Amino acid sequence: MTSIKPKVGIVMASHVREPSDFSLGLIRSGIDLLQKQHIEVYFEESPLTKDQDIRQAIVEMKSRDLDAYIICPGNWIEPPVLCHPLEEIRGENILLWGFPESMKLIRNGHFLGSHSAFTVLRNALNQMGFRFRGIQGFPEESTIECIADYLRAAWATRYLKRAKLGLIGYCSMGIYTTCFDQQKIRNVFGTEIDSSADSYILYKEMEKIPTSEIETAVHDISRRCDVDDSIREDGSLETSIRMYLALKKMAFNNNWVGLSVKCQHEFSSYLKCTACLPLSLLTDEGIMCTDEGDVHALITMSVMRSLSDGEAIYFGDIYRLSEGGFLMDHCGLSPHSCSKQDQRVRLLAQTPRISKDGKTTGGVISSYLFKEGFVTIGRIENQRDGSYQFHFSKGRVKPIKSIAYGWSSLIFTPEEDEEWFSENQLANHYIFVYRDIKNRITEFCNITGVKPVTYGTRVLH
Repeated sequence: MTSIKPKVGIVMASHVREPSDFSLGLIRSGIDLLQKQHIEVYFEESPLTKDQDIRQAIVEMKSRDLDAYIICPGNWIEPPVLCHPLEEIRGENILLWGFPESMKLIRNGHFLGSHSAFTVLRNALNQMGFRFRGIQGFPEESTIECIADYLRAAWATRYLKRAKLGLIGYCSMGIYTTCFDQQKIRNVFGTEIDSSADSYILYKEMEKIPTSEIETAVHDISRRCDVDDSIREDGSLETSIRMYLALKKMAFNNNWVGLSVKCQHEFSSYLKCTACLPLSLLTDEGIMCTDEGDVHALITMSVMRSLSDGEAIYFGDIYRLSEGGFLMDHCGLSPHSCSKQDQRVRLLAQTPRISKDGKTTGGVISSYLFKEGFVTIGRIENQRDGSYQFHFSKGRVKPIKSIAYGWSSLIFTPEEDEEWFSENQLANHYIFVYRDIKNRITEFCNITGVKPVTYGTRVLH
């Protein structure tokens, strides 16, 4: 998932007796700015004044498999003329875009009337139970940024409805927050969790991988990374690459856009190979991965990646520090794209601590210094009543030397009060992405009905 280009249809509605050429020009300017934000736009190139014409335009747009519809009253329009045709897309993502008035424009003969129509329509659509987002503003950078954030959130919701995530095994070590209800996930996100493949099936798929493919992949990663001699000698590197190729094949054959595995203790103790390197490599390739069967983290990862235009993303453990800040590291899943620029990743042996008996583990970890920068961090988790919440925050990550065992480590500092962040922490696993997507997450929560848990968040209408 390296290219994200939401598709939107725009309908401009106007009263037959009102001038609308100026508003039409504003919309065209807005379209130019949206296209620069990598939004694919379909626009009915004239103001529509009759309900049957608005309905026809919407029906034609529906065939384009759009992520959202922008409805813009260019001037005053009687509500039934617009509200009735919108029944065609009642269940779709709708953005109502209106223009404010301006004394400068009024003095130049442009009294738009769009604001009056916008306020009446907004209240009418609310009362009629439509799910929509209302935005007012001229086609300027701040307005277009808000519209683009909504459109990317709309894209993400549709992406999740079509996504299938693979689950090999179930939760590890009795971690209750990784447990899930498939029907509730389908009800809120529409996502399918495919648990048809267990650890034994992966083992059999690993047996099928040709030696030549493994040798090619080992050679390729050896060029990019510094490989410890011990993992060559004991076969850990070869086994890890075999698992990576098998998981990649399974993801392709099953149409998984992400996957999670019960790595502890089936893989670490019985297969004698953790999934750390395979999952790290797959995540860098756009197949979102978590371990320990953490489906909620996997959904979070899929959402945050889809909202971030493919920026580097990380999944790991988070610990409150008495000295301030939060330590983040992981026993092995460390996507290489999160490493400091121009730094070679070191491939080391997994610590035996990860196995059930503390003695017989195998596998490969990726050790590096993280790149420093601003991030958005978060986690989606279910609530007692079956609904979902999304705890998220902006903050900064700073790399530190490995705390133990060669695991890649960093310090995260949230932008809000650390005590507040800690009190609202939902589990031991969190996701962060190197981009400010806080507004997009807010839009996503409002579209899906997920409860946002963050500073400065409000429900948008």
